[in-house]
Amino acid sequence: MDISGRIRTVLRSAALSAGLGVIVLGIVMAALWFLIAACFIWLIDHMSADAAAAILGGALLVFAVVVALIGGAVIRKSRRRYPSLLSEFGGTIGLAGRLVGMMVRKDPKKALILSIIAGALAEYIASDRKK
Repeated sequence: MDISGRIRTVLRSAALSAGLGVIVLGIVMAALWFLIAACFIWLIDHMSADAAAAILGGALLVFAVVVALIGGAVIRKSRRRYPSLLSEFGGTIGLAGRLVGMMVRKDPKKALILSIIAGALAEYIASDRKK
């Protein structure tokens, strides 16, 4: 698959995931609204409407603060620095270079044959074939 096909696949899956997330968020918001309404109705049965509204508002504010603290901790944790792809690629190339150097010093004929096979394999994989 070429790079544009991979990008198209990633973008399509991201769009589908975002759409599904919006739908699920809407359903969860409706469910929470009904839960809050039920809690308010239950509180009205036990006390006055003003006290029930104050208690429910305070409880929702506490819940919002807890969610914000947990979300902030998760975001801070996810902001860790990861090594860049280029540095990992450089390390892999360096390791391959050391291995090739060791192989060439040990047996130059084998190294030449393996490099011809690797070049042919790379050309076969990178060529534009019809699937």
